[in-house]
Amino acid sequence: MTNKTDPYYGYPQGGSPYAGQHPTAAAPQPYQQQNQRTHFISGLIAGAAVAYLVNNKKVQQGVASTGTKVWSTVRGEVEELKERLEDTQAELEYYRNLHKDQQ
Repeated sequence: MTNKTDPYYGYPQGGSPYAGQHPTAAAPQPYQQQNQRTHFISGLIAGAAVAYLVNNKKVQQGVASTGTKVWSTVRGEVEELKERLEDTQAELEYYRNLHKDQQ
């Protein structure tokens, strides 16, 4: 009688989900070999889409415009971060000098 609290309950005898399988059974083909035609067609479609987008003037202008906006935003944020760092350093220097005089 098997115990339902046994961690191997429900598996074939031997305690493994692979027990009872013939060791010389043919291994399944790798995924790539099973779907060579599907992979080829997918790659062909993806390549055509990329080629179309790279050669499309509106897409190029959109990418350039977006890149310019992103770069501008990054530069602005870096400048803001520098200002905050300088303000923090000035405050630290002020408090150091303030406590230096009290000692």
